[in-house]
Amino acid sequence: MSIPVLRKFKPIAMFYLNLSLVISLVVVAIYLGIYMRNNRLLIESVRQQAVSCFDLIVKVRRWNVDYDGIYVVKKPGMESNRFLHEVGIEPDIATTDGRIFTLRNHAIMTSEISRILREYNGVQFRITSRQLLNKDNAPDGFELKALKKFDQGEPEFWAIETGTDGPLYRYMAPLVMEHSCQKCHSGFGYKVGDIRGGISVSIPFDKIAREMTLNRRVIIGLSVLTLALLLGSSYIMLNQLIGKIDSAQRALHEASISDELTGLRNRRFLMSRFNEEFERARRHNTPLGFLMMDLDHFKKINDSFGHPFGDLVLKGVAGIISGAMREYDVAARYGGEEFAVLVPETKRQDLVALAERIREQLENQDISDANSTVRVTVSIGVTSLDDNDTPETLLKRADNALYQAKNEGRNRTVLL
Repeated sequence: MSIPVLRKFKPIAMFYLNLSLVISLVVVAIYLGIYMRNNRLLIESVRQQAVSCFDLIVKVRRWNVDYDGIYVVKKPGMESNRFLHEVGIEPDIATTDGRIFTLRNHAIMTSEISRILREYNGVQFRITSRQLLNKDNAPDGFELKALKKFDQGEPEFWAIETGTDGPLYRYMAPLVMEHSCQKCHSGFGYKVGDIRGGISVSIPFDKIAREMTLNRRVIIGLSVLTLALLLGSSYIMLNQLIGKIDSAQRALHEASISDELTGLRNRRFLMSRFNEEFERARRHNTPLGFLMMDLDHFKKINDSFGHPFGDLVLKGVAGIISGAMREYDVAARYGGEEFAVLVPETKRQDLVALAERIREQLENQDISDANSTVRVTVSIGVTSLDDNDTPETLLKRADNALYQAKNEGRNRTVLL
């Protein structure tokens, strides 16, 4: 859209800007919603994995507790659970065949399973609490936040953190004090049903992070492409609309200043230009001429050949008058079979020459249709601006000159 068009069609330009803003907001909102939903689904899938890990380890721990721990063969390098001594339990037993079995309770089993899973797929988990049997299980920053959330009634807590090996999805849910837990944790004053700690699960998040990054790039690309298509098509349609409106306005303007039958300017436009040219001639002291014309015996043509043929004659006369005009002269149908020509910056003798040229061309021009042929004559009154003239006196003198031409026998030019 060019600047002139924008100025000319400012309401449409503002409409396009507002439409562009609405389209942009809608597209951004839609794709932002899609992006956020996809991210939520990705994060929820990791959360479900963490919840599954948590549920699995809780069930395995309960299985261990139900059997008061599991004895395994103590292999070389395997350490006994030294914390069992603190609660009065001897972890090792010897069999008659000389083998030694060591007790793996739910706590150490959790640690060992976590180590195996970490080596397998990077997932790890651990038990933690504010009151510890094993100082190695002291809560870190994330776990402290989770424990505080549990105190406030939250059922779970999660966050995405940056670890030494990349981003991690961290999840934690509480462990509730049960009757079976009192053997080891009764010394901390817990009651059955109290939250005594929790199990935190850490899952590598780098793959999901890459998917989220790719998702963001795809969404941005689709947003830009969608906006370009929508705004571009809107611009094209509005530009076409502007072109049609412009053409319609030009056609309406042309119709408002033109005579429908002859194509010459109408009387209203002629008088508007007459007043403008009159003021300009006064300011610059330049000549201004005016020609009044009336076709001779035109009523006989209508009566003899009919009004459609009369219209054809009027069109032919208008064509001859137009052909004699300069670009800045104004020829108009004054009314009925009357015509007028406004001629700026032209001397009196040149006005007469112009009028005679029109009169002679009409006198010698055949106007015909398939059935009839006629020649018409015209009477012309010519006048030019005098020092004491007003617009009214100038027009009146041109009208008087026309009547004088009629009275003197028609088909002539009279200058007053």
